[in-house]
Amino acid sequence: MEWFEFGLRYTHIIFGFLGLTVFWIPILTRKGVKQHVRYGNLFLKCAYIVLGSAEISVIYKLGSFLLTGKRPADAPMEFSFALFLGYLALVTFIMIRHAILVLRYKKNPELLQTTGNRVMAVLAILASVLLVAYTITFAPPNKIILFALSPIGLSTGYGMLKYLNSTISPKSWVYEHIGGMLGGGIAFHTAFAVFGGARLFNLFLEGSLAILPFILPSIIGIPASIIWVNIYKKKYAKFGIKKGQQLMSGLDQSLPSIK
Repeated sequence: MEWFEFGLRYTHIIFGFLGLTVFWIPILTRKGVKQHVRYGNLFLKCAYIVLGSAEISVIYKLGSFLLTGKRPADAPMEFSFALFLGYLALVTFIMIRHAILVLRYKKNPELLQTTGNRVMAVLAILASVLLVAYTITFAPPNKIILFALSPIGLSTGYGMLKYLNSTISPKSWVYEHIGGMLGGGIAFHTAFAVFGGARLFNLFLEGSLAILPFILPSIIGIPASIIWVNIYKKKYAKFGIKKGQQLMSGLDQSLPSIK
């Protein structure tokens, strides 16, 4: 099955680099213009391919553990690495999916209040809980990293449930969309810093510094996301809801179908 692993690995790498590159185009272009929509859709497609290949890789790896009789205690680093990759891919998919759905149904936000969407939110929370439970039970060598990243699923799921269970204002979809897509970008940069950057630049940190590639994108990206959302809140406050929506009017053009 070496050909399968080879194809999966390079599919993940190629579309990961492409997604990492095109992510910045919709970030830096005016919201709603053709370039924003076109490259935003390209990033979305890359993200789904990357996340799908990651989950397939995790399932394949865990399956090989079962076939060989390996237990988490037998290969703690290898098992926790697979668990981390699966967790990050799942939560990122849920995050990006929500970001696109709030945009698609911005005119009818009540259509988002479905059992399926709530299940996705709960799944993100459960993923964090299971990650913490595994880390406490088996105490893998990279437990600090797993603990540090475990709140991502909790915050994602809680934020989604809060949005779905509240009275949705006409402008809140903008904040959800921006937050979700920036969250996906943070995940892409985290994966690159952890898996790609170290090999590309031959930079392998040791000791306490080894945690930096895992948490640095979040340390930079989360405050940036908050600032970005606040910028749009100020735009709405200055121009009013109607004008603010006009500024974002082109964002729902040519969106891929999401169920």
